[in-house]
Amino acid sequence: MQKKQLSLAIGLLMAVSLSGQQVFELGAEGLKSFGKGYSTTKVAARGENFSDKNSFSAGITWQFASAKAYSVSSGFGFYLGYRRAFGNNLKGSNPFGGARLLFSLEDFEGKTRQKSLLITPFAEAGYHFVFGKRIYTAPALGFGYTLELSRGYNSLNEDVGKRFIPSLSAGYRF
Repeated sequence: MQKKQLSLAIGLLMAVSLSGQQVFELGAEGLKSFGKGYSTTKVAARGENFSDKNSFSAGITWQFASAKAYSVSSGFGFYLGYRRAFGNNLKGSNPFGGARLLFSLEDFEGKTRQKSLLITPFAEAGYHFVFGKRIYTAPALGFGYTLELSRGYNSLNEDVGKRFIPSLSAGYRF
């Protein structure tokens, strides 16, 4: 039930942000998060709208459990982000810098029905490539810090701390 409500909220947010915008992108993204003893992979469905050199994005994430992390977890979440293009090509490829706020609800091994809320603010930099006016890809490198906002259900110290977050998104421009 919570997944449906979260999906609806993100969809409404993206629909409201679409009005009045010139370019909108819809695609998928992979994020890999590394920290002290921590390594996890998230995939996301994402949307991003553009206004001049600014863009705002929202995404719904799903986390795959990692065998390399000491406290194994899986779960879902969402993020909101902002990017600023550094180039002058408003309809094409440009370097960018920005920030995101990632919210994760994670089930840690042994307590599968008790979700822990983690929040990760991070800064990112990358390059936004546009191919044939309609296809895009955007590799980026991010650095942030994960905070645990709820009681840790079977989580360990590695779940909180500094994060290196490379990502790759790709999709279609409307």
